[in-house]
Amino acid sequence: MSKKILSFAQEQQKTKPKIEDIIGDMLEGDRLKNALDFIAYLREIKMNPRWNATNAWQINYKGKFFCSIRVHGIKQSGIHYGLEPGSWHFGRNWYSFNIDEDFSGEFDNSESYEKFKEFIWSNVQPCKSQMGCMNGSPCGHRCRTYLGKNFDEVCGLRIENPNAEALEHTKKLIECCKKAIDGSINKPT
Repeated sequence: MSKKILSFAQEQQKTKPKIEDIIGDMLEGDRLKNALDFIAYLREIKMNPRWNATNAWQINYKGKFFCSIRVHGIKQSGIHYGLEPGSWHFGRNWYSFNIDEDFSGEFDNSESYEKFKEFIWSNVQPCKSQMGCMNGSPCGHRCRTYLGKNFDEVCGLRIENPNAEALEHTKKLIECCKKAIDGSINKPT
C-alpha cells in the first residue's frame, strides 16, 4: 500500500471525519447531490452516519449496526470497496437478517409494492468469496430470502450510485426495516 493511501487512511482514523466533510472531494454531480440528500434524510430520522473505516460510515439503529455508506474517491485509489472512482454505495447489514416480511401493507397499491420488490431483488449482491469480503474473510455462500425470493451465495444488499428513484425505494426500505425491527409493520389484510 502506498504511503499516500496509508497516510489518507491514518488521517481519517485520527480525525473520524463526518461524511459531509469528505464526499465533496470524492463525488461529483448527481452522485454528490443524491448522496448529500440521502445523508440529510438519515440525519432527519436520527440515523446519523458515524465514521467506521476509511471512506466508510456506519449507521446504527437502536444501538445496533443497521447499514453503511462507502465511497471510492476520485482523487485517491487503493481503498475502493469494489467501487469505481467517484462512486458510493449504501449497504444493509443483511448478514444476520432475512427480509422475509411481507411489507405490502406499507404500500398504497400492489403495483408500488411490486416495483419495490424488483428494486430490492435487482440490488442483491452475489458472493465474491474468491475475492473475500467483510475485511477479507469469505462470506460463506449464504442463502438469503428477500421479500419472498430466495437467493443463493449472497453477500448482502448493495445499492450503488442510487438515482432519485432508487433513493426513494431505499428510504422506503429503511422505513419498513425499522418498523419490522420495532414490531410495528403494517400487516396486509
